[in-house]
Amino acid sequence: METEDKSWFKKYSPWIIPVLLCIWIPTIILYTPAYQNTVFGIKSWFTSIQLNAKNIDKQIQSSKSNIALLQDKLSDLMPEKPYILVNTTENRFVLRNSKDTLRTGMCSTGKDEILIYPDGTRKPFKTPKGMFSVLLKRKDPVWVKPDWAFIEEGMKPPSARSAERYDEATLGAYALTIGDGYMLHGTLYQRFLGLPVTHGCVRLGDADLEVIFNSLDKGAKVFIY
Repeated sequence: METEDKSWFKKYSPWIIPVLLCIWIPTIILYTPAYQNTVFGIKSWFTSIQLNAKNIDKQIQSSKSNIALLQDKLSDLMPEKPYILVNTTENRFVLRNSKDTLRTGMCSTGKDEILIYPDGTRKPFKTPKGMFSVLLKRKDPVWVKPDWAFIEEGMKPPSARSAERYDEATLGAYALTIGDGYMLHGTLYQRFLGLPVTHGCVRLGDADLEVIFNSLDKGAKVFIY
């Protein structure tokens, strides 16, 4: 019996030590501070990724909600009737209603210069920006030329009732007044459309102006930016 036990030991002893080492060494490594710190770091990294993913999902959902809310507010603010947008940087306009674009094209806006009167008064030639309304619509408008129109030409302004002040051609076939002397009107110089050459008004080509005049009612919004 003792001989059998010894033979068993001799047979399996070469494997026992390696197996014990394979169990013992990893066990020692698992309990070393360096290994535990590494494992903790890896766990923290995965946890942070999961948290970031959850935060990103929350941010995406929050952004979608905010966008939907802003779109609803924008829809409430959009005019129901036709309106016009004037881009003073590109000198282009867009005529729209609440759903569709009705017409686009070139226009001319302020040349952004300053005229200095003989007395030192400064008159800027710049198109105002903001939201305006059509206050008055006129066919075959007559332009009552202000003082600056004469001073710019090096002339002395005539009396207020002088016939020289009345110009029946410069404004074209239609004019839409938006306040403070500014208008959307026609022009004799259609070759300059698309350029900043006006004294502050918005000049339009004949065909575009006719469509705009017929589309915009009194009170229609005019957005200039």
